[in-house]
Amino acid sequence: MNEMKRFSTALDAYPAGFSGDRLNLLLLEDAEPITAAADYLRRLDDLSLLDERREYLIDEHSPWPFPRLNLDGRPDPWLVSEQLFERFEQAQHLLPTQHDINRILEDHVRQTNPAIVALVIVDGLSYYDLPENQDVAPCLVAGISTTKYGYRAVIGEPSVSRRMFALGYVNQMAFTYYPTQRDSLSADIHDTFSDSQVNRVKVFDEVLKQIREKRLSRGYVQVVLSGLDQICHAHHDRPPREYYLEEIFTRFEALLDCLSAKSGQILACLTADHGILWRDVVEDRLQIADDLFRDDIYHPRYVKGAISRLYGRRCRSLNQNFTLLKAPWMTRKFRNNEWGVHGGISAWESIVPLIIRQS
Repeated sequence: MNEMKRFSTALDAYPAGFSGDRLNLLLLEDAEPITAAADYLRRLDDLSLLDERREYLIDEHSPWPFPRLNLDGRPDPWLVSEQLFERFEQAQHLLPTQHDINRILEDHVRQTNPAIVALVIVDGLSYYDLPENQDVAPCLVAGISTTKYGYRAVIGEPSVSRRMFALGYVNQMAFTYYPTQRDSLSADIHDTFSDSQVNRVKVFDEVLKQIREKRLSRGYVQVVLSGLDQICHAHHDRPPREYYLEEIFTRFEALLDCLSAKSGQILACLTADHGILWRDVVEDRLQIADDLFRDDIYHPRYVKGAISRLYGRRCRSLNQNFTLLKAPWMTRKFRNNEWGVHGGISAWESIVPLIIRQS
């Protein structure tokens, strides 16, 4: 918090450059981001005076004549949750969102021209599930924090696969645990792959085996990876979260090693469809919404349709209206074997990791 106060005080004197964890920007009051450095500096040199306001440069890479200050510390998730609920639209301009990932990857590819590009999408993993010292950026789920929305948002439109194909990455492979029959989520996220490029696997080792056997010069690999979602919804006894978390990154590292053995220059991205609001985080503060109809309490963290509640924020995702609940509100209590929930707005559900590795 001392760093935050120092940064906020600096904005009273000059437009400081920001670097660090962008979640801290949600906690700044009465300050506006500068997104285009060159345009701002041109206006600063103009005869017309700029409006007097507290501003900061959000772009960490553009030249900037004013001091830059670093806010690296990860802010308290309860404070972030409060600000996300109150400033959900503004957060989409301060943070990279899942919809930006396809563009971010394309920009990296144009700059570095790797031989192989890989995208790994984890089923259920929060930014706040990872240790603070890990090299990871926060990424916003800019809608309902569910699997159906999150996977589609990460794949994007045009899809990552299609963007890579346009850049010459014509050798493509996709791996999934799920069938890709028509009108399914799995079919949607593999829509731009041919049938021969989509590989349904039972265990992760099959992914590595098939990659080793494939010629992947100028290739793109997409992997759907099991995460923490499967252990949060129905697990008898306390789930081994740390074991599953370690397994995610062990597999990611194994994939990087496998791809690096085929070509020294790779670009790999790991992200998730949504995060998870864990029972042990919220249960002591839990608020139950007791003013809903019976049909509205099936999903613990959101209501289908747009309703007006102080604890709910209306949004439109997947061409449907939803009301997303603020933490620590739920439509019902936790079931006995339910260790986590998602679908609403909170730091745990709405912020997923974005990891980009190059070698």
